Amino acid sequence: MLIAGSYHDGKTSRSLSANLEVVQGKQDTIRISFINDETSPDKPVYTSFSELKIASRLGNTPREIMFTNDQLFVTDDNDAVDQLIKQYQQSGSHSLLHKLETNTPLILISIIVTGFVVWATMVYGIPAAAKTIAHQLPEFASENLGSSLDILDKTVFEPSKLDKARQAEIRRLTKPYLEDFKHLQPKLAFRSGMKANALALPSGEIVLTDDFVNLVANNQELLAVFFHEIGHLKHKHILRRALQDSMVSLIIIFVTGEVDSFDLIAGLPTLILDLSYSREFEREADQFALEQLHHYKISVDYFAAVMERLENYYVEQDKKAEEVIGRVLNKNAQTTEAAEEDLVKDKSEEESDTGFLSTHPGTKDRVKMIKEFKQKYEN
Repeated sequence: MLIAGSYHDGKTSRSLSANLEVVQGKQDTIRISFINDETSPDKPVYTSFSELKIASRLGNTPREIMFTNDQLFVTDDNDAVDQLIKQYQQSGSHSLLHKLETNTPLILISIIVTGFVVWATMVYGIPAAAKTIAHQLPEFASENLGSSLDILDKTVFEPSKLDKARQAEIRRLTKPYLEDFKHLQPKLAFRSGMKANALALPSGEIVLTDDFVNLVANNQELLAVFFHEIGHLKHKHILRRALQDSMVSLIIIFVTGEVDSFDLIAGLPTLILDLSYSREFEREADQFALEQLHHYKISVDYFAAVMERLENYYVEQDKKAEEVIGRVLNKNAQTTEAAEEDLVKDKSEEESDTGFLSTHPGTKDRVKMIKEFKQKYEN
């Protein structure tokens, strides 16, 4: 048996044309003979088969055979190397990868298993890891991670125009509950510049917008949403969301190996996963709000009422945005730069409004959850 390839002496970078063969009459002796060349050694190199380290076969990629003193023989003749291994009655482990990659059932099974592992990692592994990490981090990490109120004041919010007396009334209303959850370091703040909304920041601020305060029908509805935001603080949702987004991004970068094109490749799946995670956080905060309402003997029906009120509010905002876009398109000057700017502005407002509904559970789901809660705790 003669196997053509190239020889590397392990001392220099030069490659010499050579042949590997079994010495006749000496079954354990392997000889590397060189093709006549001015730079080739005069004498062949001898070794025993037991000293060879033959790389596993991987498709038709060149095969490496290593032996003493870092010497290396490389060949493209994989079939001949397999015959050599078979001749010496080896276990066949050298060609394990080749067998795996040519086994169609195993390939299909590996694809299914890989897909399942990726799915389980995204749906269960990442959220579980983020939850564990978030609750293990010291408090100063939560305070410094995520958007602070100072940053939002510079980019989104405007000073509240809410009547001072109304602000004072709400502060008196929420003060006992802020005391009950002082370990979360909650602080109440009022702002305008955003549609009806309430949000909890990692540093503990619970921001109520003017439109939200004006939207609620009574203080019980306001407390229902207030407890919901306390739930976000308790479960460290913003910190967990930041960790989850980072993990998803890192996994996609690791798989694709492309950082420059990350936005294009990873944008859609990251957005879908992020919305899913956000809805799960909202359900968790909803459950916490219901528990607190029940604990403080406030009817959970107020929570259902304010959620329905918020949904109707955003649906109405969407309709108004569509009407504005329609008017812009119907203008005679719709192709002018000013009209295009108006369209972009109004469209961006529409997208920001619908974001509330896209990241929150539907009202029907919440009503169902409230009914189940009442059946369990109030009957």
